[in-house]
Amino acid sequence: MIGKRLGRFEIRQKLGAGGMGEVYLAFDTQLERHVAIKVLRPEILSDPAAKTRFLREARTVAALSHPNIATLYDAGEADGRPYLAMEYVQGRSLKDEIAGLDPRRALDYTLQIAAALEHAHHRGVVHRDLKPANVMVGGEGAVKLLDFGLAKLVAADEETRTGLTVPGTFIGTLAYAPPEVLAGREADFCGDIYSFGVMLYEMACGALPFAGLEGVRLVSAILQGEAPPVGCRNPAVDPGLGRLIERAMAARPENRPASAGELLAALRGLASGAVPAASASAAAPVLAVLEFENISGDPAADWLGTGLAETLTADLKKVSQVRVVSRERVQQAQRRLAAAGSLAQIGSELGARWIVTGSFQRAGHRLRITPRLLEASSGETLATAKVDGNWEDIFELQDRVVHALLEALEVDLDSGARRRIASPETRQLEAYEHYAQGRQKYYEFGKGALEEARRHYERAVELDPNYALAYSGLGATHAMRFIHRTDPDDLSRARGCLERALELDPELGEPYTYLCYVHMRQGNAEESLKAGHRGVERQPDLLQAPYFLGSAYLVFGELGVDYFQRAVKYLLDATHVEPRWGFAWANLGWIAIQAGDYDQAEHFLSRGLELERGGEAFGSFVGTEMLLGGAWLRRRDWDQASRWYDQAIQRLAAVDHMYRETVLALSACGIGDARLRQGDLSGASAEYRRAWRTIKEFPRMMGGERAHTRALAALATTYAAQGDSARGREMAEEAAERLDRLFRQPQSWVWEAATPQLCHCLAAALLRLGDSQGALDLLARAVEKGWRDAGWLEADPELSGLRQQPRFRELVETVRRLPPIRF
Repeated sequence: MIGKRLGRFEIRQKLGAGGMGEVYLAFDTQLERHVAIKVLRPEILSDPAAKTRFLREARTVAALSHPNIATLYDAGEADGRPYLAMEYVQGRSLKDEIAGLDPRRALDYTLQIAAALEHAHHRGVVHRDLKPANVMVGGEGAVKLLDFGLAKLVAADEETRTGLTVPGTFIGTLAYAPPEVLAGREADFCGDIYSFGVMLYEMACGALPFAGLEGVRLVSAILQGEAPPVGCRNPAVDPGLGRLIERAMAARPENRPASAGELLAALRGLASGAVPAASASAAAPVLAVLEFENISGDPAADWLGTGLAETLTADLKKVSQVRVVSRERVQQAQRRLAAAGSLAQIGSELGARWIVTGSFQRAGHRLRITPRLLEASSGETLATAKVDGNWEDIFELQDRVVHALLEALEVDLDSGARRRIASPETRQLEAYEHYAQGRQKYYEFGKGALEEARRHYERAVELDPNYALAYSGLGATHAMRFIHRTDPDDLSRARGCLERALELDPELGEPYTYLCYVHMRQGNAEESLKAGHRGVERQPDLLQAPYFLGSAYLVFGELGVDYFQRAVKYLLDATHVEPRWGFAWANLGWIAIQAGDYDQAEHFLSRGLELERGGEAFGSFVGTEMLLGGAWLRRRDWDQASRWYDQAIQRLAAVDHMYRETVLALSACGIGDARLRQGDLSGASAEYRRAWRTIKEFPRMMGGERAHTRALAALATTYAAQGDSARGREMAEEAAERLDRLFRQPQSWVWEAATPQLCHCLAAALLRLGDSQGALDLLARAVEKGWRDAGWLEADPELSGLRQQPRFRELVETVRRLPPIRF
């Protein structure tokens, strides 16, 4: 094959061979990059139906986009040979490292693999062949999982869909095979968790769980689950980790962690020194409560469907033996899968083993609630009940529903739990109705819907001044209103409501999460981060909990050298909770740009853009093209940068979005920056003026002061370049005054106008005005405030006049010595 071509791929070197074919290093002549080509054995896909299914499944796998998964670029056939073109990953396989792994590095690897697994499972893709040989480790410990879904791609023959072929062989590796697959069932998410558990066992103990057994004896041991306990093989292994591995390797799928997300959370708990919740209650059922259906024929009672789901979720969370998915995540899953989503899909996405749903019917003063408990994977109804009573006794009826569900799950309550459930959040029926209607509107997240939510919440707390959940909802609503109103009064009101909610019910998690955001926008770094961590601890599956905490570390990045790294951690956590959350991908992309890792930035931003253009994004971010423009600007591809900035502007022509004007102004500045570096001074000046006019027209835009500072500094540069030094100096002085105020206001942070970027922009203006020392002072301030991109600092043509100065070289080296940000 060496020297031959498969389509557009030129074969360069053989990398290895296996049971399914051979792997080669190849060059993609169209995109000019190296790829790994896996040439499959022709007999694997010997009939047209198999080939069609192969290509369909390949497209599903190719949709995966995660930093710990090697990307599948293409699948096709050339000269009668089916092939897969994949990302070429340099490094060594985990199989080659596994014997000498120290515990800390092993835990790091497992966290990365678990994150990749959760990402794929969220998208319905099962690996089916997890083993150390399919994990590559890069030079800095970055893990890439290979061959995702490949076992399914090649299991084309319906008679061998389980992966079994002839006795003693199957598509995969026997030592890592789940018992249910060996028993004839098709591999699924639970099987991946088992295989991952075997890998964890091997890393912890230095040997496979059934080492020394082969063939029929090995199959028998796997089916019976006869692995020696982890502690017996290696007494030094943390007991919590040992229990987690043994759960993952449980012979019965229902006794394993319910999802890759649960497994990842437990591993993170071990990494942080905390006791993982999963190991504390291994058999705790994971429930998701869906809204109840109104079968009364009266739309005026629709609100009760939301109210029942909210109340049941809140009450069930008070029971330590049960784990309950947050209402927000349930709402998001139901919205996305409303058209054709089955209970199995909803349960899989949420990591829920059981689904609670049902209906209610009101007839005059009588009310019947019919709850149902279903198994998510099969949709089978495990229990149902009928709870009848008077409309005025709704709170007592809800308690009876909770007890019926717990009885079906065989959960015994202690007296403390019974008291907590019996104490309703409010006894005012009308207040409860307004709270439920407020929640319905809040989950829509539109500007008008937020106003309706605010009115309902205000009425709820007016009717019941001790209604903690209503205060929490009202505080969250005011916090979100600030984004499009930028009225500080919204932050003050939000803070008051959220603190009142915690006074009334200190066990709530939501108020801490939104207090994190409020304190961030008010500039209270310590309070913001403290509240954010409390929010993550109390309600880790509430999307905003890790997102706001990650954003707070990003905004206050100048306060700690490791803050950007912490921001990355929690923003990635947010993408695990909700992979379609566009803002998290945007923030990760922005951090990668600032770190000088433009390829990684493009990876994150392309993921966000794919979701937005496909209509799948939740919380759509309209500035992704703008950030891609910034990445290409720093690559010094001025034309490509301009195209991306222009796409951002064109996209916003007919869009009503809270960040619309901010992105318009900063994108115009970006085009101006590209024109300036191309020598087109008049074109640059026109774009900077376009940005300045937008800022003047919309003075209340988010980050307006920062955008104004950037436009002024940029205009100062063009005036100086065109010979009008007096006007340039005047604008530079005004920009400097504004920047001095912004040094004390990190909370006003906005993309592409962060403090280090503004220092860089103004430094370029001062250099054009002949003030090289002033420019160096500003660049030193940029480094002090968190500048991390040594490459752009050194390569920007606007700073070429400083490159030979010793102080400039010192600044570059200072940035290079900073610890790298890992993604």
